[in-house]
Amino acid sequence: MSAGKSLTCDIAIVGAGPTGMTMAHLLGQAGAKVILIERNASTVTQPRAVSIDDEALRTMQAIGLDREIIANVALDYGSNYFTPAGFCFAKVEPTTREYGFPRRNAFTQPMLEATLREHLSRYDNVMLLFEHECESVTENDGGVMLRLRHAGADVMVEASYVVGSDGARSTLRKVIGANLVGSTYHQKWIIVDLASTKERMRQTRVMCDPKRPFITLPGPGGIRRYEFMLHEGEDEEVAASPEFVRELLAAAGPDADSPVVRRQVYAFHARKADRWNSKRIYLAGDAAHLSPPFAGQGMNSGLRDAHNLAWKLASVVKGQMGEGLLATYERERSPHAWALIELAMNMGRIMMPTSARQAFFVQNAFRLAARLVPPLHAYFAQMKYKPKPFYQDGFIADDGGLHLSGRMLPQPTLEQRDGTHLRLDDVAGSGFVVVAIGPDAQALAASIDAFAIGLGALPRIAIVPQKINLEPSLHEGIVEGRDLDNHFGEIATRAKNVLVLMRPDRYVALAMRVEKAQTPKTFVEMARGLLAMMK
Repeated sequence: MSAGKSLTCDIAIVGAGPTGMTMAHLLGQAGAKVILIERNASTVTQPRAVSIDDEALRTMQAIGLDREIIANVALDYGSNYFTPAGFCFAKVEPTTREYGFPRRNAFTQPMLEATLREHLSRYDNVMLLFEHECESVTENDGGVMLRLRHAGADVMVEASYVVGSDGARSTLRKVIGANLVGSTYHQKWIIVDLASTKERMRQTRVMCDPKRPFITLPGPGGIRRYEFMLHEGEDEEVAASPEFVRELLAAAGPDADSPVVRRQVYAFHARKADRWNSKRIYLAGDAAHLSPPFAGQGMNSGLRDAHNLAWKLASVVKGQMGEGLLATYERERSPHAWALIELAMNMGRIMMPTSARQAFFVQNAFRLAARLVPPLHAYFAQMKYKPKPFYQDGFIADDGGLHLSGRMLPQPTLEQRDGTHLRLDDVAGSGFVVVAIGPDAQALAASIDAFAIGLGALPRIAIVPQKINLEPSLHEGIVEGRDLDNHFGEIATRAKNVLVLMRPDRYVALAMRVEKAQTPKTFVEMARGLLAMMK
């Protein structure tokens, strides 16, 4: 590449980890011109994140890669919590597939990143610049200029917007003058990744022992991870030595002689940026928030950022919506990201009792709850304590108590009239979609002039409850299906018929109960009013 080469794009992404590459896929799919910049020569080769949840797999589905990703994922595992004596005092084994996938799944980051990078080649409008170091960033009213260094030469990139997905030590975070607020755990942990395991238990095993808490997690293809807390004063170099690690593994179970892929000492953080953007530079992933690993939500939160921000940037650069839409990014994502960080901290308190006395009281409280309060036991076992994806402020409209707006819409399997089964998102496409839910859903969807909303010719989907058959007559241009999973059964019972405007990130922008006082025309008017607010 010659010195002084200049490139232009709609959006430049700095950092090609899972967040950055997922952002590139979503923007490439939306037709934006993208340049993805990464200082390293390749994607990661060492294990890092190991947990991918249902919401993240739904994002992989949105970019058309869920099957490729799942091929290298261990689906649907839980966590068992043990006392120092080896008694299992709590189990978290969720069975729901509300968003179309199991809630807890294990993956390897090198394989995920390799898959994401390989399939970026399908977009002519996405350029990858690996081995390009970002040297300087200059923002003005009209755009952002990035000066990159590659093979001893400067490369200039001019972008309308920049996404900083450049990790915990983000350069872009410094550029916009943001600071991380929160705390860092004083305890250090050593992570040990194994190429194979003799552990027969497929679930995560959490040993809540004040003498030395540890956790061991399953992985795809028979691999396994162990994480041990180090005591204050233990030397990090000694702790990472093969001899010390073998002693830890021998005390933990059957894997003392299993082949070790990586040994790494870490400090964990519970922090987020005090601002997520300037006018034209936006932070995502670890650049915006850092989570302890105890809830397995660090990377998953970054993928939520990508799905939230990508459609908004694409809408603005394509002239579909005004720049006011971008102001909703931090308002929506920051509270939810912090709620999951708090969840991780609370789970850490259970995993890391500070004394035998505290461990006794906490662990016996769980045992009593399991025996005496079945609903409370189910609350933990089904992982209902995980904060549901919910935005209270942003690109959402009040729904009059329906409690749908701002929430991720469930993804049922839809049975069509000919008996075929389709997932909701596979028929929804990658943009906005009008969804009618209820016994009269087909007629309602047919009566909506989706084009009049102002977002183009939107798809229309009619979903009838599980216990209701589809109408015999066909409505042209509408995908109709019966909710096989009964995800919308409670909604249809409570509100009968509901119209929903689902956003590209699968969240509900607008929901309206259709009654005598409100007609499909009212729904269109409300949607147009929401768009008008985003100037």
